[in-house]
Amino acid sequence: MNSERPNDSARALSADNAKSDGPGPPLRKLFCARGHLVDSGIMKKILDAIVREGGSFEIAQFDIGRTNDDPSTLEAAYTVDDEKASERIARHLTDLGVEIISDSGVNLEKASVRGVAPRNFYSTTNHSTSVDHNGSLLQVENMRMDGVVVIRDNSDKARAFCVKLRDLRKGDQIVVGLDGIKVAPEFIERDRSEFGFMVSDVSSERVVRTVVDRVAEVIGKRDKKVIAVAGPVVAHTGGGEAFSALVAGGFISGLLSGNALAVHDIESQLYGTSLGINIKTGEPVEGGHSHHLRAINEICRAGSIKNLIEEGALTSGVMYSVIKTGIPYVLAGSIRDDGPIPEAITDMNEAQDAYFKILEGADVCLMLSSMLHSIAVGNMIPARVLTVCVDINPAVVTKLKDRGSHQTIGVVTDVGLFLHLLAERLCAKNS
Repeated sequence: MNSERPNDSARALSADNAKSDGPGPPLRKLFCARGHLVDSGIMKKILDAIVREGGSFEIAQFDIGRTNDDPSTLEAAYTVDDEKASERIARHLTDLGVEIISDSGVNLEKASVRGVAPRNFYSTTNHSTSVDHNGSLLQVENMRMDGVVVIRDNSDKARAFCVKLRDLRKGDQIVVGLDGIKVAPEFIERDRSEFGFMVSDVSSERVVRTVVDRVAEVIGKRDKKVIAVAGPVVAHTGGGEAFSALVAGGFISGLLSGNALAVHDIESQLYGTSLGINIKTGEPVEGGHSHHLRAINEICRAGSIKNLIEEGALTSGVMYSVIKTGIPYVLAGSIRDDGPIPEAITDMNEAQDAYFKILEGADVCLMLSSMLHSIAVGNMIPARVLTVCVDINPAVVTKLKDRGSHQTIGVVTDVGLFLHLLAERLCAKNS
């Protein structure tokens, strides 16, 4: 949803209030919004947010789109007695794509020390965001949630960046408050891109093959950058072969995971087990509990997974396909890891930065049974990225949505089944 500057009617609305003989409400804010406000339900949410916080609204102008393709335009003001309530209203409206109008644009304050923002800094969402700076609307670059907006002047041209707190530099000009900020929440617009077919809530009743077919339509075009976020369940459920086929077929552009996926994938290739369970029969293997440690030991002996492949010891599997295909990957270590293997990045700040680099320019994100890595990635990607979370546990999708990744589509099913169907659909079609 886009917003435009208010016209004379909105300005007059503010001026009429100023000339009132009565005391008038102490706090008044002009705002505007543009988009499918009626049929998407945004208009109701805007007005409800104001009234819920004890405020009142006055509409200066509301132009409804004449056709289903035409946007509507709203210019209005809200008033409220309490400053904190005003801030809450402004936050609600900003998250809905409403722009809070300020004659001077966004407010800026300098960071007094490295890594610390002013107290009233604007905390970003994952939606496309612009800021009004010196009369120009600047698109915020590197958009992600839970960051701050920094204005930097380079070569006489101001640019706006989304920056993590830890990366702030002393003296950075940081956006504070909510004035002059324009958010475009893509996921609440009607007719949302290729995934308009799956905008309902998480449901285990959805026919998996139908969903797989539609996902295949999107990533099968080969004009998308598809990043997979995969947990070790891919190996445990027997989905490794299908995932390898997708990688080898060129449908996956990058892999983000942890130490465990690589270890159990390589365990399955070297010993035919995953967590000590025979991957063909499902029966426990005597001494199998040590197989993942033996796999780690073999990788460490070789010095890397790549060296294990070059030795000829590893000839198939997920990591084999990833390395042979040459797509970028990151393995982020955790406190739970045995080992870890040489490739696992154990510095969490370094791992986050490595994840973010691979996610730059992503079009689609497939989250495959990894709650922690999926939530981490959800924090890093803008809302424009089509996100499909496949997990047998619907709570994983719920957690993603609760943390702000509202664009996430949940597919509640066994990840092994999902990958087999997806590979069958894509690899057979392109063989």
